Amino acid sequence: MTAPPVPLCRHARLRTTDRDEAEVTAGRVMSSHRLRVRRPREFGARLNAVTIGSSTLLYAVYDGEAEVTALAPMEYYTLQLILDGVLDATTGLGRRRAGRGQACVISPGERLHLRFAPGTVQLAAKVPGDVVERAYSGLGAEPAGHLVFGQEVPAGSPWPDLLRLAVSTVDRFDTGVLPAAAGVELERMLVTALLLAQPHDHARAMFRGGGTRGYRAAGVAAEVLLAQPSTPPAELARAAGVSLRTLQEGFRSRFGTTVTHYQRELRLERAHRMLSAAGPTSSVAEIALACGFLHFGRFSRDYRLRYGITPSTTLRASRTADSPARTG
Repeated sequence: MTAPPVPLCRHARLRTTDRDEAEVTAGRVMSSHRLRVRRPREFGARLNAVTIGSSTLLYAVYDGEAEVTALAPMEYYTLQLILDGVLDATTGLGRRRAGRGQACVISPGERLHLRFAPGTVQLAAKVPGDVVERAYSGLGAEPAGHLVFGQEVPAGSPWPDLLRLAVSTVDRFDTGVLPAAAGVELERMLVTALLLAQPHDHARAMFRGGGTRGYRAAGVAAEVLLAQPSTPPAELARAAGVSLRTLQEGFRSRFGTTVTHYQRELRLERAHRMLSAAGPTSSVAEIALACGFLHFGRFSRDYRLRYGITPSTTLRASRTADSPARTG
């Protein structure tokens, strides 16, 4: 039976039994580190690596027990999926053990120590911090600097499968050259899945309807609507400096409703005030138009649902209240 091809086999960077060579070459691909080998005669290292977007995909194997200690805090995220063997990862957040079929996430800024059991095989992705930060903002959340992910991966998280998909997609290209656009898309899918499924310290803000950015934008838009209830949603978004999607999410978070529903309620309130204070020459149609209602039948229906009476009833009551009292 033919063995399956080695992942990223067209992108070999290292194949050696020499500890020093492994330390230097792997350090160039990832970051500077110290490699310690327990039994030099049993040691061997293989590393395949390819770029997708601004990130790096890796396939790495250590024969014999090996320990890696970073020489400085990292500036990138590491996503690791263990295909065989055992990885012990120790950072400032604690220790995480990942065995066959398990994964872990290591965030920037953490001093890192990794211990690989003999024969450990892994797929990994090295993702620059700014890539994750831009993706986080792209989901409608306010820029938050670097995010800190939990190391343990929840059951059913999709990003390990997307990591496999990214590697297998690279391997499907006969020339070994991945089109730049395909690499960017693979990176985008992987990072988006990471942000949506992996616990991190800004997840709550991200899922709070566009984050704090959308929440604040909704407040700005609401102030505009108080002065000009007929302002179109697209103009509200521009005034608040966010996308329409972020503004919509902010309204759901802050007011529990959509922009259009909030706007309609303000228009109805304004119409009710104007009808209640209207003079003898005012008409329902004039007031409806002044409040931004172009469809009179819909206005009458919404008004009746809100106040329990028709606009014309409110107007007649206003005229009656303003007329001189009859004397007997």
